[in-house]
Amino acid sequence: MPVLGLHTTQPTRRVLMLTHRVPYPPDRGDRIRSYNLLKLISKHFEVAIACTSDEPVTEEQRQKLSQLAGRVAIHKTNKLMSRARGVAALASGQAVTPSLFYDTKLADTLTHWHTQRPFDAVLTFCTGMIRYARMLTHPAHRSRAFADTRPIHVLDLVDVDSRKWAAYAANAKGPMKWVYAQEAKRLSRIESGLEDHFDRVSVISRPEAQTYREHLRDHPGLTVVENGVDLDYFAPFNDIASQTAVFVGVLNYKPNIEAVQWYAKEVMPLVRKKLPHARFQIVGKDPTPRVKALKNHPGVEVIGTVPDVRPYIETAAAVVAPLQTARGVQNKVLEAMACRRAVVCSPEAANGIRALPGRHLLVGETPKQFARYVVALMRDDHYRQQVAAAARRCVQRRYTWPNALGPMVELLGGVREPQPVFMPPLAEAA
Repeated sequence: MPVLGLHTTQPTRRVLMLTHRVPYPPDRGDRIRSYNLLKLISKHFEVAIACTSDEPVTEEQRQKLSQLAGRVAIHKTNKLMSRARGVAALASGQAVTPSLFYDTKLADTLTHWHTQRPFDAVLTFCTGMIRYARMLTHPAHRSRAFADTRPIHVLDLVDVDSRKWAAYAANAKGPMKWVYAQEAKRLSRIESGLEDHFDRVSVISRPEAQTYREHLRDHPGLTVVENGVDLDYFAPFNDIASQTAVFVGVLNYKPNIEAVQWYAKEVMPLVRKKLPHARFQIVGKDPTPRVKALKNHPGVEVIGTVPDVRPYIETAAAVVAPLQTARGVQNKVLEAMACRRAVVCSPEAANGIRALPGRHLLVGETPKQFARYVVALMRDDHYRQQVAAAARRCVQRRYTWPNALGPMVELLGGVREPQPVFMPPLAEAA
């Protein structure tokens, strides 16, 4: 999608970006999107960024943000205090997620910034930072000093997060079933705009826009702003004949934990019946004890944290993404496709990616289907190369960052009206 109307954007327009994690390094899904958003909008606007972090913040991170934003505020959160705020929110009938990231010191900093030099637009990245945006954008929460300076508010929802919590609730038992259900209900009110004001709400894919309309409402400012891939960093690898499948992802994230457990326990035994020396490598940050225990299964290797995932993608015959709970677009799938690797994924992981199953990627619903595809890729060099080459061509055509994020520049610049969200027939995606 070309970036339209940028000639009308004012270079001096002031934008505040709010993120619940420091958007650097781009080593996980939310950071990948927020970092590339920051890079792009910093080329068109005067940007200030405010974020929270429950991890130590390095000087490299601070310097990187300072190169892209004129004003930077990073608030170090305390995990115990965040949990206490979350419990208090749950008990008082509020959504937990926004309470985890809220702190009055950071709120005071933003109030001071806006008083000094009012922002023209606020970009809130996910619902975790919505309470900060309220101070500047919501009529019931704004200071009288801001009466004539309400900025445009764009909520980059990315995924309809309330549906994830609803899925957790459907599969949970005991007290957590109630907790998850309450969070789904309360977040949905925020996402729909019933509690917060936003002029535009962006989601990552057309299917996610459809989910928003079906489960929330037909917001007049709903816009699709897709993800992209760094095609130079994730450059194509030469084909390699191996019996290794790899999963890449943050390994303390519930859907990823469930995905690798499912593959190790349900799919891997079927693969090794056909290929006794087949391996499954699990690569990513912060593996939990449940993930580490999978090394006891035949052929499973828990690699854990690595400085660069690309060498593991390079030596794999297949990259697998067997997520049973997934929202939006899976960066791990796009990155593997960009590396010219064949991907086998679940329907949930494929949803939202504009690719043809069977041509650009392979979609397995059951352990038998998954194992059959993985074995075929490991055995058949021509088939593997054909799927991998088509995957690379697909992301080259559809998933460059400037084209994917271009609509956001226009939303923040106030020059783009919401466009009809149209899902082309599958044949048009070839």
